[in-house]
Amino acid sequence: MLANKLNYGDTIGVVGVANSLELYNRYEDFYRAEKLFESKGFKIKRGKYVLENYYGTAGTREQKAEDMMNMFKDEEVKAIICLEGGQNCNTFIDLLDYDIIRQNPKVITGYSDVTVLLQTIYNKTGLVTFHGSTFVCFGEEDAEEKYKEFENAFVNKKIGKFITGNKKIIREGNVEGRIIGTNLGSMMYLLGTEYLPDIQDNILLIESYRTSPNECQRRFAHLKQYGIFDKVKGIVVGYNYDLQKNGDNYPQMEDILLEYTKEYNFPIVKCNDFGHKMVNSVIPIGINCKIDSDNNKIEILNEFLN
Repeated sequence: MLANKLNYGDTIGVVGVANSLELYNRYEDFYRAEKLFESKGFKIKRGKYVLENYYGTAGTREQKAEDMMNMFKDEEVKAIICLEGGQNCNTFIDLLDYDIIRQNPKVITGYSDVTVLLQTIYNKTGLVTFHGSTFVCFGEEDAEEKYKEFENAFVNKKIGKFITGNKKIIREGNVEGRIIGTNLGSMMYLLGTEYLPDIQDNILLIESYRTSPNECQRRFAHLKQYGIFDKVKGIVVGYNYDLQKNGDNYPQMEDILLEYTKEYNFPIVKCNDFGHKMVNSVIPIGINCKIDSDNNKIEILNEFLN
């Protein structure tokens, strides 16, 4: 199920799903982001509780669910950008009405902990969701570049850096599957729950913000023990800030992944087009893509917006 593309003049809703603005004092970024979108011709509608601060998060689980459902029910709102990432997006997914979301398909985007929400909505409704910058990111110094990725995807219906960026083939293979991911730690909150999308014959995208070689080992051992590596068609590794901020010193996430999956033959691709502290490409969750290691590229195979 696809949402409609955006047009200039449309209303974009902003909902806090994880961290509050108060936690890292992101208020100025928030206000600058509002001004940026308004300067581009969009209208911004704040969630009722978007400025709340509840133990460092943007409201209680009930308030987050209320704001999210109100945005899906609001006919004026054409897209939802999640306010910020964090660590507790999974606390309210059991309070959402997925029948209403299914009946009101809209663009919804964010990254990091928002991965939980994007995958859950896709799994429960079939609605294609989108990895992309959170709202406060559009108030940062590189906001114009981030906005170009947003505009390219949601207005012009073209995927940018994820397709055009440089790729490194870690293990060869040519496969097709639906995109699942992207933040590894957040995705693992969903293991063993009804909210995790089907991994069978699909392509997993992974990245991490605060991580280490030891944590990568722990994560990959968990995925292996859970049977995820028995199911995936391929894996794309994004930008891992803590491992790459001082250069690509060994070992990187892809090195450890290769070691932990040495008995498998699915392709592994490394790129730096999604992750933290960077300009994120918009990536549709649930759309078919192709890893083509022969030509060192990834292709999106289907339309991702109406």
